[in-house]
Amino acid sequence: MHKYKIGQTLDLLPNRGSSSRKAGECKIVALLPYEGHVIQYKVQSVTETHQRIVSENDLQLSVARA
Repeated sequence: MHKYKIGQTLDLLPNRGSSSRKAGECKIVALLPYEGHVIQYKVQSVTETHQRIVSENDLQLSVARA
């Protein structure tokens, strides 16, 4: 079950790996099907033009909105 909803604005956490993904505010644009043990979302960053697929563990409620 997804924790967040389409249209919700969240904070994307910094990547712990070697990806170029930047931390920052993003909006949920799609809830993706459950894949094994990971819940995933398609998100749109407010600072980038492309969308990303991220796991639920990579997202958190914005401190300003919490």
